[in-house]
Amino acid sequence: MRCWSGLCLGLLALAWQPALSAPNPVAESVDSAVTQWMKAYHIADAEVAVALHKNLVGSYDHGWKPTERHPIASLSKAITAVCIAGLVDDKRLAFTDTLGTVLAGYFKRNNGANAPKDPRFTTITVEELLTHRAGLVDNAFDDANDHSVSASFKTATQAMLESDPGSKMSYSDSGYLILGYIAQVLGNQAYSNVCGKVFTRLGMPANAGVIDDTLVPRAPNGGWDISAQDYAKFLYAFDKQSGVLGPTIRQWLDALPGKQVYGLGTFMKRTARGTQYFHNGLVHHHKPNYPKTGGSFFFVNEAGYAAVVIFSGENVPKTYGALQKAVAAAMTTEAAYDVPGTPSSEAAVPGDGKTAKKP
Repeated sequence: MRCWSGLCLGLLALAWQPALSAPNPVAESVDSAVTQWMKAYHIADAEVAVALHKNLVGSYDHGWKPTERHPIASLSKAITAVCIAGLVDDKRLAFTDTLGTVLAGYFKRNNGANAPKDPRFTTITVEELLTHRAGLVDNAFDDANDHSVSASFKTATQAMLESDPGSKMSYSDSGYLILGYIAQVLGNQAYSNVCGKVFTRLGMPANAGVIDDTLVPRAPNGGWDISAQDYAKFLYAFDKQSGVLGPTIRQWLDALPGKQVYGLGTFMKRTARGTQYFHNGLVHHHKPNYPKTGGSFFFVNEAGYAAVVIFSGENVPKTYGALQKAVAAAMTTEAAYDVPGTPSSEAAVPGDGKTAKKP
């Protein structure tokens, strides 16, 4: 072959380059569903990421890069829950521990002036907080006037309970706020430092997620900012392959009664193939200087695929419902279970996300 030496070298280099990997069909299907949903509901910006076990297999820019941090609202609860799970695994906390035991020192301060207004408050257990069965009202803290997790917790102690602890499930941001305060007390550090360690346990940078400056008082239940890519990596914590959740936590999750339950900051749906995890987040800032709205949603299927969508724009129930249904449908096709070691069963029940009624 006769050619200029530089051109020959260039051709040889191209010949030795590895072929580009083919797009992951599940990730492509999720992004296609999100793209159609954005068009139908006039969503301005979104970022999408899909992982399989610990590896990203697709990420997509729809005005927001999938590496950009944005508020994830109630998806923050899973971060707090995995943080609490670590304390349980380390035997520093137990599911049956009551607030009266864990926070005894707090309630005795100032000659008992810190005692909760409702005596039932001290009987609430860690398990009841995790599963939204603590009897708490949804928001027993003050977004406008509380300026820290500690301040929000103090306000929450002065609210009357909605029902007896353990009597029924009632979704409550207050419960996860209290869990964050427990982590802060046991860790003897700010909540963000204690629970930020969940990222390093997964081999991620400690600052993969950060607390939004405008949402510090509700950080444990809705204050994290993180990218779609990093949240998809974080969801590997729920994968049995990761080992992040120890035997005690796994046994507890398996023992929760019912086909659909609320566990570690996430809804769980048991099917013939295993367990699906999903949750949505409603981004709505109450402060006038931060008038952003939007939302977030994740879905993990039984084969280990995890999809994350973070978006800006209208977030009414109809919009959320359509997103959840579209993503869940893409994540429960037969292709989404074409993973070695995943059971194949015609009896598997695809999730539609409809039961995630609250952000």
